[in-house]
Amino acid sequence: MEHLERRLPVAFLLLLPLLSVSCVSNQKTTVSWCVLSDAEEQKCLDLAGNATARNIRGTLQCVRGLNTRDCMDKIKNGTADAASMFADDIYAAGLCHGLELAAGESHNGVDGISYYVVAMARRSSSDLSLLEMHERSSCHPGIRTTVGWTVPIGYLVNTSQISVGEQCNFPKAVGHFFGYSCVPGVKDPQHDPRGNNPKNLCEACIGDENDRHICANNHRERHFGEAGALRCVAENLGDVAFVKHTTVFDNLDGKNQESWALDLELEDLKLLCPDGSEAGLDEHERCHLAAVPTNAVVVRMEDKCRVWKYLERLQNVFGNTTEGFSLFSSAGYGESDLLFSDATHHLQRVLSSYTSWLGPTYTTMLQAFECEGFC
Repeated sequence: MEHLERRLPVAFLLLLPLLSVSCVSNQKTTVSWCVLSDAEEQKCLDLAGNATARNIRGTLQCVRGLNTRDCMDKIKNGTADAASMFADDIYAAGLCHGLELAAGESHNGVDGISYYVVAMARRSSSDLSLLEMHERSSCHPGIRTTVGWTVPIGYLVNTSQISVGEQCNFPKAVGHFFGYSCVPGVKDPQHDPRGNNPKNLCEACIGDENDRHICANNHRERHFGEAGALRCVAENLGDVAFVKHTTVFDNLDGKNQESWALDLELEDLKLLCPDGSEAGLDEHERCHLAAVPTNAVVVRMEDKCRVWKYLERLQNVFGNTTEGFSLFSSAGYGESDLLFSDATHHLQRVLSSYTSWLGPTYTTMLQAFECEGFC
């Protein structure tokens, strides 16, 4: 493979840079965008109207989808051209439907990275290692979440600490591995239709102030979500919390007025690294379980270029506006992250494959769940 260039004609090699960045002309000028809610549809319609008013070449059409999988189907069969999707959905779109990416979000100047999933523990826990977590206790933001489930459980499977067997029963395997945990939602009928998910996956949960709603998949469970998982460790009910790298900073310096957060100090916590070592909270770029990519725009392979060119024209006019319509703001629509994440600084072109965008570590985490059937 490394000698491929020797076998290619020189003229073709000279064309490669041009092929990678130039567009093949396409007669179609309408881009149909798949939206999932009334608010998102309204923002899409407003964008279409503003684009027409500013004489932006091309036409935006808004197509309503039932859910993300329906949008994938619509894009594949041509009744829609594009939709912005989360990382897990990008994987399913590529794996199951052969779809690709035209553009991806850039947040805070870091191209393509949304956040890092880290394993956070109390600094006083001196005998902890991510390579030896058997029988320890864990705190997760919620069942089937990227941060609280896909990434940490994928890591444990890929490091052969957990084996799901032929039954592909992840809750059972996780329950047998950890001593006790808080995985909000793990006993909900949606995730536990037969009612046999291990009870110890809720034993680090505390419910509300009246000891009700224990292990609920919402904020009535006080250990639900990013802050809840951090609280679980801060209050010594879990050895490790799987959270975003920003979680602790989002709850310090008075940003969270609850007593557990007011008592929390940076020096009380540390990161556990995949190689078994530990690190400071500011070392997440080298000590993380996975870098989760930002949302990206899913399209058919033949539309990668056409959709990007249209998005580029939209971005040039509405990307960084302080007045009028703003491409990366959902203010005034009653919901957040419509069409694109509100944290988006700009859109970048994706020339590579969807697996390259997801990155090898994150893709490997998702592959651990393939026995469940992505398609």
